[in-house]
Amino acid sequence: MIYSMTGYGRGKADIDCGAIMTEIRTVNHRFIDFSIKLPNGMNQYQSFVEKIVRTKIRRGRVYIKLSLDSNFVARHSGINKTLLKGFYREINEFASAEGIPGEVDIATLLSFPDAFGSTEPGIPCGKIKKAVKESVDKALDECVRMREKEGSILQGDMDRNLKKIGKSIDGIKKIAPEAIKKVFSRSKKRIKKMLSGSKIDEKRWLTEIAIMSDKADFSEELVRLDSHVVQFGHELEKGGQVAKKLTFILQEIHREVTTMGNKASDTKIINKCMNIKEYTERIREQVQNLE
Repeated sequence: MIYSMTGYGRGKADIDCGAIMTEIRTVNHRFIDFSIKLPNGMNQYQSFVEKIVRTKIRRGRVYIKLSLDSNFVARHSGINKTLLKGFYREINEFASAEGIPGEVDIATLLSFPDAFGSTEPGIPCGKIKKAVKESVDKALDECVRMREKEGSILQGDMDRNLKKIGKSIDGIKKIAPEAIKKVFSRSKKRIKKMLSGSKIDEKRWLTEIAIMSDKADFSEELVRLDSHVVQFGHELEKGGQVAKKLTFILQEIHREVTTMGNKASDTKIINKCMNIKEYTERIREQVQNLE
């Protein structure tokens, strides 16, 4: 099973006349990167949430948002009287000491961060932590299911393009022997024409043939291409975190087909090499979306 890096999930857990809700969204990223937003007063759960998500997501940019529903906020939140009293006293003392005119009004006080806070801190930490985990787990499972579904779609598309690569390689195998013979035949005719009236040194000609054969023969590239295609299919079927391995194999496929295209002089073979490059690029774009 392979996984896309694109996914979305939501989860909800009830707690004391309210609920904790989680949203998880993932997109492509070279490594794993987190952006976590928590409600006021719950920042201590950031590492806890990240640890849960890391059990099932290993690559991608992960956006996580925890929120409290309106019932919970209405029941458990209110004006932070202690904090505002302190602000009011300190501001007045500072203004008096510095001779600054003016009065502090309620609008100014309520604009301070954390002006609103919990009025019922009696919910046990263990109970909150349990609800956070339940909410995150539900969102995570839904997100992973989506990543799995997307991964299956990508795998199907890559399989189709891989088969097209294999078909192109088979086509090259069929026409390669005759194409190489034509290369030698044309070369021999040109040399004979150039040396018309002169005696051809057979040993020298055989040496030139050997050199030409080495330059024109791409049987080794075909063997390696076959091997790379089989290996790619095997890794794709095996699943897991395959993106890096598949990227490396695609680089090797591209390198071998480039060498073969440079050696070939037959138009059909060159066109098939170009097709292989095109299919390889299509697969590479899909691999970039994999975990």
